[in-house]
Amino acid sequence: MGILLAALAVPAAAREGHFALDDLDLTLHLSDGTVLRGDALIGLTLVAGLQPNEFEIHIDDIVRGGRLADRGITFYRMSVKNPATGVPQPLCDIDPDGERAAFAFPDGAGGFSITCTSGAEGKCILFGYLPWETRDGVPLRDLHKACIHMLRADYGGDNRPTTRNGTAVNVYDRLGIQHPDPAPGMDFEAAWGPDGAVCVSHTRIADNISLEELAERYPRLRGKLGPHVCSEDAVRADPRALVFNQSVLTWRRDKR
Repeated sequence: MGILLAALAVPAAAREGHFALDDLDLTLHLSDGTVLRGDALIGLTLVAGLQPNEFEIHIDDIVRGGRLADRGITFYRMSVKNPATGVPQPLCDIDPDGERAAFAFPDGAGGFSITCTSGAEGKCILFGYLPWETRDGVPLRDLHKACIHMLRADYGGDNRPTTRNGTAVNVYDRLGIQHPDPAPGMDFEAAWGPDGAVCVSHTRIADNISLEELAERYPRLRGKLGPHVCSEDAVRADPRALVFNQSVLTWRRDKR
């Protein structure tokens, strides 16, 4: 999830200032009116969290190439100190493009958070599900939540992911922010809302959880499991279904 920023640690000689977002561009506004952004932020250290659980995030560099270069957002390479050893380590895991990138986004309370392009939260923002905006009267925070559950195969919406790293999905939605790509070999998997799956045609990783286990774990999904009751055409009539996905149908291995 996003990291809420509490303060800024800068050399003692620095002037007072505060961080803000211009669109999705992190900026530092100094007391004399100077605004710093981009390269000027490299080398600064952010203090994240609240006491007694504060920790420091160092801005090491800016991502300047690859898929992230033309999005109109400044993506950063950041590091944190290992609490046990004190040795700096990357803030973000490697994303599908091989980059360790972080960016800032509004937190909905007048501040901002930091998230990574490798995580579900950041990926869903980059898909266009901007949780601080509304589209056609629908709060995109609901699509953002649905997207996070979808990427994690968190069917119950209770933070119990059942996917496997690197598993491909084809994602699209009711509002047309994401459109379905041609996906040979993939079948409709599920429809998703802000509280998890609305119905499930097949589970993404059968070895991790089956439809039978879903029914036992989440009674609200009983009667909404399996291709005979969960199809895209049928579920589109349910206004709770905001995000849809396809995935490769897998089979459960014999665990004997």
